[in-house]
Amino acid sequence: MTDLRTDYAENVWPQLPADVKAQFADKYPNVRLQPEAGFTPLPDVPVCMVVGLTGTGKSTTLAQIAALRDGGQLRYQDDIPERRELADLIIIPMAQVASGQPVQPIKDREQRFELTRLFAHQVDAGGSAAAYGWLHYRWDAQTPLLSDGLRGPGEIAYALAHYPRWKICELWVDPLTRLQRLSNREDRFDFLANTEAVADLSFLPENRRLEALQRLEDGDITAKAVVTARAEARNYGGEPYDAANQTARYRCLNIDDMTPEDVAQRIAAFMEAD
Repeated sequence: MTDLRTDYAENVWPQLPADVKAQFADKYPNVRLQPEAGFTPLPDVPVCMVVGLTGTGKSTTLAQIAALRDGGQLRYQDDIPERRELADLIIIPMAQVASGQPVQPIKDREQRFELTRLFAHQVDAGGSAAAYGWLHYRWDAQTPLLSDGLRGPGEIAYALAHYPRWKICELWVDPLTRLQRLSNREDRFDFLANTEAVADLSFLPENRRLEALQRLEDGDITAKAVVTARAEARNYGGEPYDAANQTARYRCLNIDDMTPEDVAQRIAAFMEAD
């Protein structure tokens, strides 16, 4: 059986657009896709992954953590590819080749979810967690890394099982709070070609569906928000990995009643804990 990385190097990498390759090399000089002297496999580097579905507040949290670093209260690097970039570089083209599709950029968020799910089903069950394990990093043997590249219980479980130096902090908010935030987002990655069948709210907890339907009818939440959340639910489920926090190297933070500063401090303490 052909090794997945060899298959990627021989059959996928040559099909990637030249600008995608160039942008990756320019933006991430400390990252390699192949082993190289001076570079450590990413699974062997301490990495803290801040996990959360779209609209949970990851960007705000990461900005607050960066403020701690700027103030000298925390030390880390964050120069590894974002999840979307890793999807464009490895996951989506691998899924396209595996399913006989042409290798081409995909903008529509729902299509991206479908190809991400296809990668996990047909290429590697670890999903993005497995793809991050392909990377090599020019590590100084001291400074940890921070990223928000994982989603969902499957990827969290894979990382915890295969990368013993990694820690994972999952952010969680009330599902209707998240739908409200998604409705107010203006993000170029939120493009959706099809916003039909928005009344299907079965992905929400049963006791929140009537309120969600009423908010949808009132215009407080949008069709795009519902479709985005439903597509994510198909890939990543509707519950945190471990809400009771019984898993080593993992924390779940319900941040509905927490300030961004408090969330950042909690994650910083988690990163520095032995």
